[in-house]
Amino acid sequence: MDLLALFTTVRRHKLIVLAVLAVLIAGNAFVAFGIAPRYESQAQWVLIAPPPQPSDAAIARDPALLKVNANNPYLRLPNPSVVVDVLAQRVSGGLVRQGLISQGADQDYTISSTNAIGSGLVINIVGTGSSPDAAAKTLDLVSKSMEKELYDMQKVDGADDKYLFQALPINPPTDPTRKVTGTIRSMIAVSAACLVLLFGMISVAEAVGPRRTKQVVPFDDPDAPRDATEPTRTPVAPQRANASDLTIVLPRVKGAEQQGPASQRQARD
Repeated sequence: MDLLALFTTVRRHKLIVLAVLAVLIAGNAFVAFGIAPRYESQAQWVLIAPPPQPSDAAIARDPALLKVNANNPYLRLPNPSVVVDVLAQRVSGGLVRQGLISQGADQDYTISSTNAIGSGLVINIVGTGSSPDAAAKTLDLVSKSMEKELYDMQKVDGADDKYLFQALPINPPTDPTRKVTGTIRSMIAVSAACLVLLFGMISVAEAVGPRRTKQVVPFDDPDAPRDATEPTRTPVAPQRANASDLTIVLPRVKGAEQQGPASQRQARD
């Protein structure tokens, strides 16, 4: 179907177009004004590694190092970026998330590692909320929870604070900004749904229309109105004439009336 035929088909169903257009306007208005806006505020932290565990030579020089517990299991990992991944999983877990929500944090906050600086040692926290204050509060609560989880997961073996990873802020938190991408995506989804609804209703109307106009008329009723879609009867061949019904028509000869009958013409001759 070309564009002209499509435009003509849509034009025939103005009521359907107006109804779907009203639904489209109402849906986009609800998305724009009925749904609460979303705000975001971000902060980044860098993970600082502790000093290595004391060697045997260092302990020989300073026996007091034996009294310091350096048993931090995360110091034995080959890649420190694993600490960031474990920390992000703990703070994003269901138990910690429910605790933060009960304190007033928004449930859509995120925490993840980023390669903006270093090799995966930067923690990115995004606080969300329905208002700028709510986004800032969520960011503050998640940041404090991140520091607490980082401390607790390294103290499983009672390691001294000297041998713990620390998170230092890189820059101050950003000002809360409104997130419009979600609103735009919702409007696009509503528009696409209305477009599908429009063509679906037009297809149904095009299919139902001819069925309503078609009438079935029995042939035994001569007074019933006939439809253009009525099947034609089989043509009946005319009967052949009998020999008795044949009539021979002879052409009239010019001057035959003046000469008279043939018997008189012979006698006259």
